[in-house]
Amino acid sequence: MSKPAVIPAGCWPARMPPEIAAGYVGERSANAFLRLVGKEYPLPAVDKGTGKGRRRLWLKEDLDRALGIANDGGVPEPF
Repeated sequence: MSKPAVIPAGCWPARMPPEIAAGYVGERSANAFLRLVGKEYPLPAVDKGTGKGRRRLWLKEDLDRALGIANDGGVPEPF
């Protein structure tokens, strides 16, 4: 039996499904996030399949850009 994938606390994956992307950008649900895709948020970088087998993934880098977070390669400033 394989172990479930785990994201360490305080880390975000480079590619995110809608449920995780919604949390990353601060939306209340994946549905709320999806309603704003193509408006406030970018289209998914990966969009394959249909129905239950559909796979959609957003890049953290694209979501950061939509949120106005600069990625200059440096360490983020603390609040």
